[in-house]
Amino acid sequence: MTDIEETTLSIARATDWENRLATYLDRVADEPFGWGTNDCALFVAGAIKAMSADGVDLAAAVRGTYQTKTGAALALRDHAAGTLLRTVRAWVGADKPVSLAKRGDVVMLGRTAIGICVGQYSWFVGEEFGRAGLHLIPTSQCRYAFSVPFDVEGAAHG
Repeated sequence: MTDIEETTLSIARATDWENRLATYLDRVADEPFGWGTNDCALFVAGAIKAMSADGVDLAAAVRGTYQTKTGAALALRDHAAGTLLRTVRAWVGADKPVSLAKRGDVVMLGRTAIGICVGQYSWFVGEEFGRAGLHLIPTSQCRYAFSVPFDVEGAAHG
C-alpha cells in the first residue's frame, strides 16, 4: 500500500467548540469500551463531530461495520486508509510534534490508540486501571499529534 495524501478537508469549527467538546466528554465519560460502538476511532470522530459546526462524521465509512478488534482492522483496511495511523492522517493531515499539541487536537499513543488532547493531558477510551470509560494520560506520553483542519478561527460558523 502506498502512502496516502494528506487531507485537504476543511471543517467548519463551531464558535462554541470548547463547550461542545466538554459536553461530549462528559456524555461519554462512563461509556464502556466497545469495538464498533465506543472505540478510540469512534471516540475521536465523535469529538471532532462535536466541535464542528456542520456535524461532520469522519468515521462514517467505518461506523457500524465491525464489532471486534479483527473487524476494526478489516474496516480500516476496507473502508479507510489501511491502518489507524494512515486513517488519522487521511482524516486530519500530517502529524506535528507532540509538544505542540493543544486542546482539541488528535493524539496517538504508539500506533494503536488515538485520543483527544485537552492540554497537558489527553483523553483516551479503553479498559484501563480496572474500569472502562475515559482515561486521562499525559499528552507527553503520546507519539503523534495532529491538528484538526478547522477553518480559520472567525471564519467558522455555528
